[in-house]
Amino acid sequence: MKKISLSFKLNLSLGILFFLILCISIYSILMINKTNSYSQNTGENWLPSIVAIGELKRDLIAGPRGLILYSLDWATNSSQAIKNKGLEEFSGNFKKFEDHLKNYAQYVSEPGEKELYDKSLSNWKILNDSIQEIKKIIEENKSPNIGFNFYREKMISQVTNLDEELNKISEYNYKGGVSSTNDGAYLTNLTNISMGITIISSMIIGYIIFLIIKKSTGLIEKAIKKLKEQSVENHRIANELKSGSKKLENSVTEQSAAIHETTAAINEITSMVNRTAENARESTEVAKKASEKSEIGQSTMTKLVKAMETIQESNVQLQNIAVIINQINSKTAVINDIVSKTELLSLNASIESARAGEYGKGFAVVAEEVGNLAKISGKSANEIQELITASQEQVNKILELTKARVDDGKKVTSEAQDSFIKISADIVKMSEVIQQIFEATREQEIGVRKISDAMSAIDKATQNSSLAVKSTAKSSEELVEQSDKLDGTAGNISLVIIGTR
Repeated sequence: MKKISLSFKLNLSLGILFFLILCISIYSILMINKTNSYSQNTGENWLPSIVAIGELKRDLIAGPRGLILYSLDWATNSSQAIKNKGLEEFSGNFKKFEDHLKNYAQYVSEPGEKELYDKSLSNWKILNDSIQEIKKIIEENKSPNIGFNFYREKMISQVTNLDEELNKISEYNYKGGVSSTNDGAYLTNLTNISMGITIISSMIIGYIIFLIIKKSTGLIEKAIKKLKEQSVENHRIANELKSGSKKLENSVTEQSAAIHETTAAINEITSMVNRTAENARESTEVAKKASEKSEIGQSTMTKLVKAMETIQESNVQLQNIAVIINQINSKTAVINDIVSKTELLSLNASIESARAGEYGKGFAVVAEEVGNLAKISGKSANEIQELITASQEQVNKILELTKARVDDGKKVTSEAQDSFIKISADIVKMSEVIQQIFEATREQEIGVRKISDAMSAIDKATQNSSLAVKSTAKSSEELVEQSDKLDGTAGNISLVIIGTR
C-alpha cells in the first residue's frame, strides 16, 4: 500500500463510496418497486376479491329471503302485481349473485383460488337448478308448506355449501392479502437496514479518506521541502550544463572540419579504386571473350577430329568395297568357266544333231543359238572382269592415298587440338587471375565505400551532435527557467498545503 499513489487511494476510496451508494440506490429502487408491487397486488387483487366475496355473501343471503317472500305471496293468494314484484325481487337477487360470481373470475390469479372458484360455480349451478325447481313447485301447488319443506330439506344445505366455498375464497384472499402486506413490510424494513448500513459504510469510508489526506499532507510537505532543494540543485546543474555545452559545441565544430577533409581524401581514393575496378572488369571481359573463342576453336577441332574419324570410317567402307569387288571377280571367273563349258556343250550338241540327220536339225539350231549366247556371255564376262580389275586397282590406289592423308590430317588435328587445349587452359588461368584481381579491387571498393559511409555517418553524427549540443545548450537555458518556475510552483504548493512558502 505504501507504493500506491495518493490519487489512486483517493480515487479508489471515492470509487468504493460511489459504488456503495450506487448499489444501495439501485437496491432501494428495486425494493421500493417490489414493495409497491406487493401493495399494488394487495390493493388491486386481494382486497377487491374480499369486497367481491362480501357482495356475493350479501346476495346469497338476500336471494333465499326473497324466495321465501315470493312463496308467501303465492300462499296468501296475493295480487298478481305483488307476485310479480316478489318474483322480480327474488329473481333479481339471484341474477345479481350470478353476475357477481361471473365477474369475480377477473380477480382469480392463483391455482388454489381457481380451484375454489370452480367449486363455487359448481355449487351455484346445483343451487340454481333447485331454485328453478322450487319456483315451479310454488307456482303449481300454491302451498307454502311444500316450498318451505323443499327449501329446508334441500336448498339450505346447498346454500350452506356455497356459503362455505365463498368463505374459503374469502379466507384465501385474506391470507394472500396479509402475506403480500407482510412481504412489503419485510422489504421496507430490509431497505431501511440497508440504507443504515450504507450510511455507516459511507461515514467509515469518509473517515478513511480523511486519514489518507491527513497522512498524505505530511508526505507532501516533506516532498515540497525536497522539491525546493532539488530545484536549487537543478539550477546549479543547468548552469554547469550550459557552460559545458558551449565548450562541446566548439570541439564539435573542429571535429566536423577534420571529418570533411578526411571525407574528401577518401572520395579521391574511391575514385582511383573505381578506375582500377573498371580496368579489371574490362580485362575480365576480354579474358572471357578469349576463353569463349578458345572454346569455340577447341569445339571446331573436336568436330574436325570427328570428321577425320568419319573419313577413316569411309576408308574402311572402301576396303569393304574392294573385298566385294574381289568377290565379284571370283564370281565372274565362275561365269567364264560356265561359258566355256556351255560352248563345249553347244559344240557337242551340234555334232550330235549332225549325226541325227534330219531329226536333229531343230536341235542343231537351238545348240547354235546356245553357243552364240555363250560367246556373248563370255565376251560380257571378260569385259566385266576387265572393269572390275581396273576398279580394284583404282580403289586400292584411293585407299592407300586416303589412308596416308587421313593419318597426316589426324596427326595435325591432334597436335592442333592439344595446342588449343593448352591455350584454353592458359586463358582460363589468366581469367581466374584477372577475376581475383577484379574481386580484390571490388572488395577494396566495398571497403573504401564502407569507410566513406562510415565517415558520412560520422559526419552526420557530428552534425547531429552539433545540433544536440545546441539543443542541449538551449535545453540548459530552459532548464534554468524551469528550475525557477519549479521553485515558484513548490512555493505555491507549500502555500496551499502548509500555509507558508
